[in-house]
Formats: sequence, C-alpha cells, structure tokens
Amino acid sequence: MEDSLLLTEFLEHINYSLSLKFKEKWRYRFSTVFIEVFQDKVLNSLRTQRPLKKSSLITTYIKKHKYSYQEVQEFFKLINIEDYYPLIYEDKKCKELKQTALK
Repeated sequence: MEDSLLLTEFLEHINYSLSLKFKEKWRYRFSTVFIEVFQDKVLNSLRTQRPLKKSSLITTYIKKHKYSYQEVQEFFKLINIEDYYPLIYEDKKCKELKQTALK
C-alpha cells in the first residue's frame, strides 16, 4: 500500500510540474521560457520513458538558452529537484558542471 501511495504522490507531483499553475507560479521569478524548457524536458522524458540527467537539463539552460548556472541552481532548489528522482537524477557530469561554475 505504501509503495502505491508514494507512486501516486510522485505522479501528482509530475502532473503539477507540467501544469499551467506551475508555470504561473514560477514565470514571474524566472521567465515563461525558463519554465517551458523545464516542462518540455520533463514531458519528453516521460514520452521517451527515459530518465533525465540533471547535467543535461543544466547544459540546456546554460548553453542553449544562456541562463546562468546560479539561476538554474536557484530554480532547482526552490522546486526541490530531488523530489523528481528517479525521473531526474544527478550524474557525475553534474558535479563537474558545479565545479566549473564555481571557478
């Protein structure tokens, strides 16, 4: 019973992150494009049934959309990115990006 409850909560969390409410909540602090990038990546991960590397998400924000590493980390902290595990997971490259950004 407990596993099904955890799964239900996780799916509700994912569903919320893809909702208009989520976009409305965070778009003033970050931007509509910023939130849409996150939603698109999560949706694509669900569609392909493949987990999303946190480093891939960070790289998309930094290199493709030219956001700062600090802004991305602030967003991750505010939404508790750890709650998205196992859909989004931290890999070795993520730690390397952090070290690079701190230089």
